[in-house]
Amino acid sequence: MIKTFGIILLALFTWVLWLMVSQFLLCARFQFNDPIPFEGPAIYNPYDSVNASDWAKCNFHAHSKAWEGVTNGHGTAQDVHDAYKSLNYGFHCVSNYHHIDTTHASEPGYIPAYEHGYNIRKTHQLVLGGHNVQWLDYLFYQTVHNKQHVLGNLAEDGSVIILNHPALKNGYTTQDLALIGGYDCMEVLNPSVISTPEWDAALSAGKKVFIVGDDDIHDVIAKKRLGEMCTFVNVRKNSGSEVLKALKAGRSYGVVIGKDQAPDSLPKLRQLVVKEDSIRIEMSHPAAEVTITGQNGKILATFKNTSRVQYKLRRKDHYARATFQYQNGTGIYLNPVFFTPESGYRAPVIYENVNETTFYRTLGVVILFLWLLIAWRFLPGSRGQRFGRRKLSWR
Repeated sequence: MIKTFGIILLALFTWVLWLMVSQFLLCARFQFNDPIPFEGPAIYNPYDSVNASDWAKCNFHAHSKAWEGVTNGHGTAQDVHDAYKSLNYGFHCVSNYHHIDTTHASEPGYIPAYEHGYNIRKTHQLVLGGHNVQWLDYLFYQTVHNKQHVLGNLAEDGSVIILNHPALKNGYTTQDLALIGGYDCMEVLNPSVISTPEWDAALSAGKKVFIVGDDDIHDVIAKKRLGEMCTFVNVRKNSGSEVLKALKAGRSYGVVIGKDQAPDSLPKLRQLVVKEDSIRIEMSHPAAEVTITGQNGKILATFKNTSRVQYKLRRKDHYARATFQYQNGTGIYLNPVFFTPESGYRAPVIYENVNETTFYRTLGVVILFLWLLIAWRFLPGSRGQRFGRRKLSWR
């Protein structure tokens, strides 16, 4: 019995050691660029080609029962779709953990989706449009290198990568977001947490990151969280691929839905126009307060009781995003306009630091090899133990 317990303990320690070495030593290391704010003579306007009649309400983050009930989810995928159809959502996904649901896969509005991540700090990602589930993740508190490695592994042609609820348990810190890349959107609006400081950290570092709002519902039967947050996407036809393109381009905005808000009467963006360096925004309904936010989350301007605002964007602002707050608790979070070079925005390239990766991986292999030598001596019947017994009896 004692020998069996010893073997189990040895195996458990070996497994934990492997996880730690794999995460902190075998993981690729990256050369991150110093954060550089948005700069240049041109201004990128994500809403320059939208049509006010083409807004579709969407929810991309929802869970049903999966993996025989091991993960947190209640109700079927069809229950999820039926619930969002009843609220007139144009597009709705089932995004179970590491599983792509294919309910309604033959329909044009279908978007394959899954939530990635099984680590202890809820550093999760939502993958839209991917067709292969990726399993690489790191269990313990993740370094910035771990997070970048995972993001690089998730990318597929045509897929949209979204950072889920970054402020939840500090899954992604503001320091991380000033450095990492390889994703398209951020789930700024989630019933568990609002992550505007994290969004501003990424934007202030010159990262083109667009907003997503989701219910992150886990119990569609009880309807808890149903219809609390959403994303409006500007698309001219019922096409999942068009939704993905719109998300990548920023033709979207996030919404917190007030408790007394009628589902079909949400305020909508009519237009956002940039002329020279002036921004003009018009909403369908007057807001109690409008806030313009810029570099490092600084409040640039506020307006009261209006559906139209105008702001002159200065070079030192680097970007500007507008938030419309309504008396009933509804909030509209628009994507930013920002300065770019004349040739257009180019994402900073993040390279793997080959020398550093090689050094840490070599160290990891050495540690694992030494541990195997040590562990071998403790195994019952090993030559090391037999030698030890003979030596003891000789004395």
